[in-house]
Amino acid sequence: MSHLCRAHGCYLAVPPKMFMCRPHWFTLPKNLQDAIWREYRPGQEITKDPSPRYMAVQKLSVAHTAFKPNDVTALAIMTEYLADAMKWRELAVAAGQGDPLVGLIATGRS
Repeated sequence: MSHLCRAHGCYLAVPPKMFMCRPHWFTLPKNLQDAIWREYRPGQEITKDPSPRYMAVQKLSVAHTAFKPNDVTALAIMTEYLADAMKWRELAVAAGQGDPLVGLIATGRS
């Protein structure tokens, strides 16, 4: 059984444990790749219950792959994924799981 790559608009099938197809995975900066693996829980692809921390990092990573310079449509798509990432981040923090996006985004906080 497989699923589609999580990158927006990608229709390549990947194994259940894989987040993205190889081409999209390697567009992610190493810190986002590491965050995906850090937040991944073995078996979540079977139980279909990823943590809020994983979902926040997942949505941030998809936003990264959706960005294209000088493309207003891509900016709108990216913004939706960023908003989703922030919602999942808030859920993780409210659940006492900590901020999964620390070090991955600028917060504007001192």
